[in-house]
Amino acid sequence: MPDFRHVVRDAYLEILRRLPDPGGLDHHNRVLNEGLTLDQVREGLVRSPEYAERFPSQPASGELALHVEGNQFVDPRGVRVELQGAIVCCEEAKENGWPLVNLDVLDLFARRRQNYTHCRLGPFTEAGEEDAIYVGYFTASDGRVDLERFNAQFWERCRAIAGRARTLGIYVEFDLIDRWVRQHGESDLPEHDPWSARNNIQGVEAGGLAIFDRTPQPIHERWVRKAVAELGGFDNVLFQVGNEGFKGFSVEWEVGVYDIVKDELRQRGFSDRLVATNTGDPDLERRLDYVTRHIGQAQPAGSKPILVNEYSPLTPDEVLAQVREAHRLGTMFMYWRGGHSRAEWEGTLVELEREVGRRRIAATRTSTAGSAIG
Repeated sequence: MPDFRHVVRDAYLEILRRLPDPGGLDHHNRVLNEGLTLDQVREGLVRSPEYAERFPSQPASGELALHVEGNQFVDPRGVRVELQGAIVCCEEAKENGWPLVNLDVLDLFARRRQNYTHCRLGPFTEAGEEDAIYVGYFTASDGRVDLERFNAQFWERCRAIAGRARTLGIYVEFDLIDRWVRQHGESDLPEHDPWSARNNIQGVEAGGLAIFDRTPQPIHERWVRKAVAELGGFDNVLFQVGNEGFKGFSVEWEVGVYDIVKDELRQRGFSDRLVATNTGDPDLERRLDYVTRHIGQAQPAGSKPILVNEYSPLTPDEVLAQVREAHRLGTMFMYWRGGHSRAEWEGTLVELEREVGRRRIAATRTSTAGSAIG
């Protein structure tokens, strides 16, 4: 009889934040052997009285889903949502889970009243990330990936991030295909790109920057569909077509990935999820749902929501100044940690919390003044 106790332990840790008791461990191991799926077990834990008692603030289904009205994000109640958050890269990167994010960091963000973070799916290799847990494909004994098999632990970890962030009211932007890996995988870091023939057991060559010049190939489409299948059911999830899109893109690629995401959402019966372009191309910025940019300056408003999610090093004071300026302009500027020390990191998050507080006080005063006039 297969032993499912390890995945039961993982599910308990991710959802209930504790180890299972012996009775619960044996029960779930038995029902999995009897034909229950892991998704059904996880759903049962989410719907359990213990979960409701421990995490009473979980939003109702669909409550966090965003749509776009003009150049703003809007929630299902019709309320404008301004995203403000942080990305853990790059100081103490692995300690904080980068290129993903650890659950305790999400708790920290929630305490500091931040409602956004960003993760990158890659795809990566074990050699590139120093740990197979960051690799969405199964890693063979020689370190190469098997493009026909996905790494269940990686995707479970991504789902745990999305789920925990949802209970905290945090939006997670998942980058689907990272150009940084494709660029360096064909030059100075050849072991990083699993789509390079030398790094997968199939010997398939589907990597490098040239892939972005045309419509996604089947191997790329399968990866995107896997990501959407795993994460598209979370109403707090956003997708970015690809990090550093400005390094190489085509309309065929960018719109191709966008269309794959939307099609997979429909096929799965999921609600719509927003998809961003990081290319900086005006035509593509008009065609996709929202815009992400890499620049150390707050961006003026455009026709779609705009947020900055990476830039060259800024001091904490410079970060805070750009966050405030973006708010004034009607756009968004995220805190990219970069090389900040732990003290700078924690101190900047405290200041961002105060910034949220100031905004809420100002909004309340404006609302009260409007009511008085009315």
